[in-house]
Amino acid sequence: MDYKITARDGTKATIEYADGSWAELDINSTTTKSHFEQMVKDFAPKSDADVTVDWLSVGDKTTTEEEVVEPPSDPDWLIARLTAYGTHAEQIEYITENGIAAWQSKVAEIKTANPKPA
Repeated sequence: MDYKITARDGTKATIEYADGSWAELDINSTTTKSHFEQMVKDFAPKSDADVTVDWLSVGDKTTTEEEVVEPPSDPDWLIARLTAYGTHAEQIEYITENGIAAWQSKVAEIKTANPKPA
């Protein structure tokens, strides 16, 4: 596949394909040559660019239904631990008043009382 890099600006590289089309690719310090070449291929003009589909016409207006994905609920053992730990302010107050060793002991007790399943 023939292409030419026509510009590079910070985190963008602009390439031009042999047919005159172009693409602007995101790059960063972790972008490897093989990854870049894969992006070049992914953005390359496709031979079936003029495919006709019955359900798609210029000017069509539609809305899509958003899929509502419920986040998974926290397991009971975790809720029990978080409740027993208290708020961050309560934890800091406990440490301030009783010392870090006492807090570590309390955390161990909470974890024993509310074990994480294996």
